[in-house]
Amino acid sequence: MKITIYGWSISEWLIHTNRRLNGSWSQRYERGVPVTDLEPVAADGTTGTCVRFLPDETLRSRWSLTTGDLVRWSEHWPDLTVRLEDQRDAVDRSGP
Repeated sequence: MKITIYGWSISEWLIHTNRRLNGSWSQRYERGVPVTDLEPVAADGTTGTCVRFLPDETLRSRWSLTTGDLVRWSEHWPDLTVRLEDQRDAVDRSGP
């Protein structure tokens, strides 16, 4: 099964973590395909969803996301927190 919702299939890898009061879980996808089962995540007192991903190389080579882009997009959702972590100089790009 290939997941294409939310553009997941345009990522080399994506980790989706969902925290709820009654249980939390995480799942890893590679090129839109789940490569792990839902894995329990230890409670830390927070709720919300976190999506971490590495865009496909073809997207990285022709488009450069800036902090300004994120600021403009996220101002439409006041409860959304966005963090851009530029790891282009990092050696390990396999994801956590």
